[in-house]
Amino acid sequence: MASNTQASITTKIQAWLLANLNLVFSILRWVKPIAVYKNAALVTRFDHVQEVLSHDDIFHVTYKEKMEKVTSGENFFLGMQNTPIYTRDVSNMRLAVRRTDLPEIITPFVDNCAEKIMASAQGRIDVPAELSRVVPTRLVGHYFGTPGWDEEEFANAATSMFQYLFYPDDPEVEKTALAAAAKSRDYLDDFIVQRQKNRRQHDDVLERCLQMQDADMPGMSNLDIRNNFIGLIIGAIPTTSKCVVLVLDYLLSHPDLLAQAQQAARADDDALLTQFMQETLRFNSFSPAISRLAAEDYVVGRGSWRATKIPKGTKVIAATQSAMMDCLQLKSPSQFRLDRPDYQYMHFGFGLHTCFGQYINRVQIPHILKAVLKRQGLRRASGPEGQVESVGPFPVHLVLEFDA
Repeated sequence: MASNTQASITTKIQAWLLANLNLVFSILRWVKPIAVYKNAALVTRFDHVQEVLSHDDIFHVTYKEKMEKVTSGENFFLGMQNTPIYTRDVSNMRLAVRRTDLPEIITPFVDNCAEKIMASAQGRIDVPAELSRVVPTRLVGHYFGTPGWDEEEFANAATSMFQYLFYPDDPEVEKTALAAAAKSRDYLDDFIVQRQKNRRQHDDVLERCLQMQDADMPGMSNLDIRNNFIGLIIGAIPTTSKCVVLVLDYLLSHPDLLAQAQQAARADDDALLTQFMQETLRFNSFSPAISRLAAEDYVVGRGSWRATKIPKGTKVIAATQSAMMDCLQLKSPSQFRLDRPDYQYMHFGFGLHTCFGQYINRVQIPHILKAVLKRQGLRRASGPEGQVESVGPFPVHLVLEFDA
């Protein structure tokens, strides 16, 4: 009985802490900005968070074991340290995923796809189910060249694998994710072989990878291509969908900001919409923190009165959500401002493992938002439908209405 009571109290405390993260972070930033307890450390100040994330030789990524289960053997560069293989794989994929594609391929596709969906919605849309998951899934098909075996199942597979890789361990999530991973591997293995037989019909990422394979570039075997694509697909769909929903949810709760954002959308002011996205996600964050593992003893904040030793083997939580509210780096952090410099945002991480697809996300998210924000009379549906419903960490429903 006593153990059950203790467990119940612990669960309630954890739930309260999660529901009040900004309050907890604000206290820690002043009282204990580098908090070490047993084998865990929580880092909450802007400078300290960036210090942890920039020292990749000290603070290692923690995804290797899970990523190798997802690929059934090989790591993906997101889970690698700064090794020659990491450099090879990232360099190869940067040759295939080109920033010049943003205005030439990605932006037109996202605009067209999102606008078509909104135009056919007839005044009512379930954003995650009908828009924010659909557009990135179709972009993966159009731009990467891998449409998946079924649009909805493909998006579900990417989402479950993302949750398995980046969120706390859950046996049910792992079971679902590894089944999805097996199906994704089989699909990609077969699809790559099919595309090898049907060459030079597309200008997409897969065709570019096959051209590098033709040139005998290291790291471009079918297996290498498949593993890189699994990693890219995992990062491409659930992140975009969740960010779109978070931004809309926040704007709808702040009518004055919603009106400004809609004005920017109708003026096709993409730069301003990007600023709305960045600043909104600072208040309504995609993820509160990034995990690392200390490979050796290290003093964070050395030379300051807050200097704290983090022992080898400590799991370090770099609280990016907290860092973006640090008044020592951000002017008036509690205010919503559209004039903040880009370096003050860490939505896509920081350092060696900054999100590979950040430039795609910085285009795709605001352009999906633009298609929604252009609508007249935009509003939540009445009742529970108009509120965000999530399964695990990802939104699955948010019904909006507008004047058709």
